[in-house]
Amino acid sequence: MFELSSIYTVAKRTLDYFWFANTHLKINLSTNDSCYKIIMINFLNFQFDVEQGLLSQEQQFVSLNHTQIQLLTLLISEPARVFSKEEILAAVWQHKVVSEQVIFQNISQLRALLGESAIRTFPKKGYQWNIPLEDIGNVHSITEPESASIELTSARPATNKIEVKLSNATSLSGEHKSASYKKRSYNSFIYAGVILCISFFFIIYISASSAFNSKHFAYSQFDSVFLPLTLQSNKKLAQETEQLNQLLSSEFNIPSNKLERVNEGQFFNSPYMTYHTLQKDNTALLFSGTLYKNYNEATKLSQPYMFELLIQGYERQWVSYLYAQDMTELSGKVIEQMRILSNSRYFIQQQSANVSAELVLLNGQFPLNLSVLQKLAERFIDEDKFDAADGYIEQLLTLSTERQHALYYAYGKWLKGALFAAKGKQALALALYEQANTLFSDTLLYGLQSEVNKSLADLAHDNRDYDKVKAYLYAAASLARLARKPVQEIQAYTLLSIKAGKFGFEKASYDHLYQAKTLLAEYELDGSHYMLPFYHFALFASTTEEKQHFFHKVLRMPVTPDNEWVFFSAVEALSKLYLRENNFRSAKTVIDQVKKPALKAYLDAQYYQANGDVSLAILSAQDAFNVSRTQHTLWLSLNSALLLLELANTTHNIEVSEYRVFIESNANLSWLQRRQARLAQVGIAVPAL
Repeated sequence: MFELSSIYTVAKRTLDYFWFANTHLKINLSTNDSCYKIIMINFLNFQFDVEQGLLSQEQQFVSLNHTQIQLLTLLISEPARVFSKEEILAAVWQHKVVSEQVIFQNISQLRALLGESAIRTFPKKGYQWNIPLEDIGNVHSITEPESASIELTSARPATNKIEVKLSNATSLSGEHKSASYKKRSYNSFIYAGVILCISFFFIIYISASSAFNSKHFAYSQFDSVFLPLTLQSNKKLAQETEQLNQLLSSEFNIPSNKLERVNEGQFFNSPYMTYHTLQKDNTALLFSGTLYKNYNEATKLSQPYMFELLIQGYERQWVSYLYAQDMTELSGKVIEQMRILSNSRYFIQQQSANVSAELVLLNGQFPLNLSVLQKLAERFIDEDKFDAADGYIEQLLTLSTERQHALYYAYGKWLKGALFAAKGKQALALALYEQANTLFSDTLLYGLQSEVNKSLADLAHDNRDYDKVKAYLYAAASLARLARKPVQEIQAYTLLSIKAGKFGFEKASYDHLYQAKTLLAEYELDGSHYMLPFYHFALFASTTEEKQHFFHKVLRMPVTPDNEWVFFSAVEALSKLYLRENNFRSAKTVIDQVKKPALKAYLDAQYYQANGDVSLAILSAQDAFNVSRTQHTLWLSLNSALLLLELANTTHNIEVSEYRVFIESNANLSWLQRRQARLAQVGIAVPAL
């Protein structure tokens, strides 16, 4: 049977076809002769219409600016040729005065879109197209008879066209060209109309007969798949749990073929791994939850139930907290939340800037949604956008007070504390963390209280008070166990190990790390959770051989969004160990495990630097700097800028002022202090505390 989302996709693409045909191709009567050549070039899963400058990937248009279109057209016009910087400047920018850095930026942006290997760099020579043009087809010359002409309208500028040399182009002649073109255009519209009618027929059919309720999800971008609750979380709520399962199962799909291997406990421990066990593509949202009694004195009579809703998409997750009077009201709130989020592309975006944009869009559509405000505040704190974060926190506090939502009010206090901590105002942060800790304790939501204690431990660490660090993290571990949150418990002991090591307590550091490792085995968690302990075993190891052993164990563990930074850190540390031994082959093998272009370019720059190839090191570092800026990955942009300043000390062939200004404008005090010695070598002073 057809899925509703699939039919909606067919209908949408059919409508897109009509829009494209109407926007880009108009047939007008004329007495003038004209000739139009349609050139479609295919490579990988991309299609590039050279004439109109339109790039698409799997039937979805990819946004390119005019410069990127001209540069792409130039490179594929002669794939075997290495274009020099001068040739590129002359062909793409013509008489405009621009720096060579502009070429690097645009090359990097194309690589970010098409893949790191799409364009090959030849030091001191130029750039060459590096992807096979697997199929150069759909090439037709169309000459109209005297009675008709074709007017092309395109949003792309028509100036400065670059001829594409194609050896296998076929031409039609005379009346056959015109007749063939008219026949194809006419037939295309007929086929599109038939598809549209069929799509609407199946939509109507499924609306009437499907068990999946399209009333709520007729226009969803993703299927919502429900993982039923078990009694693991609260056996006293068995009747309510069964009722909620029935209500939600009647509204959503259930992955019944694999349910015997997965329950909501495993889902909460490893949502990303569970999702990718049950779902092989990015077309669905998997969700489940934990049902609690509401212990807040002000609302426990009117809203006796609280539900922790966990949603996992292809790239990331979402948590919402919902109060309700009964299971009918609660299921309605879950349905509404899933309706909102299943229309967002938040779960599949890869670039940081796009994730933030999706959250802002959600807030614009649903300004009263408390979980959206919480997510926005957290994200903008992480991005050091403190004014925006503060605004969202104040909205969260105001709305949660009006709605008597005790949990989000406590969450708002916690976020306010995190904001002050990020600003370096520790006294204010401490007061707000303590308020949040008390408020969460009143709700008996020990999992969130555990996380607040970790925040308090960070403040105590900044104040060099190890006794308080220990007390807070022991409390965090105990609260996590009460909440049946094994991952949080293990993280508390791992964090305690890290902080003990930073205070110089080597034995305590090892003891807590072994405690975390023991709990991993006790709770039977998957390999992704072993990555961080193994990484710290490597850091604490006394010999190079031991370090390499544990770093290799890290690299064998599954990579998730939560531990990706550990994977990259292990690759960087292990490759540096090999480079110190002049074992360049092993270092390159390790580096090549990183697939993200900007991260890979940064590691390549370090590799070439160690290998004595300063020219290639600079090019790779510039690629890392430019691509990471387009992706708003600030830490990588800063690290790349510092590396470029260090490389500039060995050569005078690059202009360094841009990188110096970038660091001075964007680095926070914490980043500067951790790299104080390196910064001093390149002439950047770190302000005192």
